[in-house]
Amino acid sequence: MALLAGIGLLASCSGALAPLRPAWQQDADLYHHGVPARASQTATTPHLVARAVYAAPDRIGPMMDRQGDVPEPQRGLARMGDGTVDLGFQDVATGRWIESSLCGGTLFVAGLPNQAYRIVVKNRTPLPLEVRVGVDGRDLATGAPGSLSRGGSRVEGKGTLTLEHSSQGPLLFRQVSSDAALFDTSAQGRPGLIQLAVFLASDAPSVGPEKMRPDQIAPLGLFPVGVPEQYR
Repeated sequence: MALLAGIGLLASCSGALAPLRPAWQQDADLYHHGVPARASQTATTPHLVARAVYAAPDRIGPMMDRQGDVPEPQRGLARMGDGTVDLGFQDVATGRWIESSLCGGTLFVAGLPNQAYRIVVKNRTPLPLEVRVGVDGRDLATGAPGSLSRGGSRVEGKGTLTLEHSSQGPLLFRQVSSDAALFDTSAQGRPGLIQLAVFLASDAPSVGPEKMRPDQIAPLGLFPVGVPEQYR
């Protein structure tokens, strides 16, 4: 009876309690807009590095086998890492999403040699991000050796960035004849590897540090009501 009463109390309160604050609102390193940025907004280490490996369709399967995880076919954009960004690839000629699968945290893309493609990046957070993109070992914007440092393109909060040209011209998949891109963790990368270094923009507005409020704690301290979400 006591258990049933507790469950009833939780159900009655679930609609009245405020949802948990997103993690970015609880980050003590965030500052209000207009105040000099703290570490999260000036960090030289990316918040997230999203990796995509491409090869011809007949090579992608064996590469995922070597990755040693269960492939998850994607339809459109794939959620990368902690969900800060979604990443996808489209065929330029048709606009269709290119066949891809998430496996072991890496997005595997079935791209034919010389196929023109575009990179689509969706910012799932309400804050602006900086994204530096490296393709086949080269920085997308400058053509210099790839880097995981700040710079590159800006993606506004909840915004979408599409890229189909590099400093050298249209983005084209290359012929990939080995699995070396699978194991390359360098900032420069190599042919067959696409890396996105994601940073919180230095001018990102934010609320101040905030901890869980009393009205966000479930009755009896059993567990939080609702499912906590990092971003809204």
